[in-house]
Amino acid sequence: MLDQKFAASVHIMTLLAAHTDELQTSEVLAGYIRTNPTVVRRLLAKMVEAKLIDSFKGKSGGVRLAKTPNKITLEDIYKAVSDKNLLNCRDVDAPKACKVSCSMKKIFEGVSEGLEATSMAYLSKIKLSDVLAKV
Repeated sequence: MLDQKFAASVHIMTLLAAHTDELQTSEVLAGYIRTNPTVVRRLLAKMVEAKLIDSFKGKSGGVRLAKTPNKITLEDIYKAVSDKNLLNCRDVDAPKACKVSCSMKKIFEGVSEGLEATSMAYLSKIKLSDVLAKV
């Protein structure tokens, strides 16, 4: 249910928390998490926008955490990079005569909202420092 963007972003943020002594480039981070630097740059841009990381341009540029790891929660990371719907109910052209088919989108929207609220409450309790401590 939680997407790969979230998992990759937690990985990136944990790497940044573990390497606070120097700026990290998207190329280096991509090598650690085994993905394309372009994917990493897209995630970094969202985390910069959310003020979770600072970005520095230029030849010796890179990124670093904008806050200490104990001030960043997994909820912060999730909200920065993930789509807001944990359940994606496909929007189908339901036959009007089928009450079940016509109701499914509304039902799943309610389930998704409840799941989202429960998940965010759980993720808000986990700090990046907690993740780093498990490394």
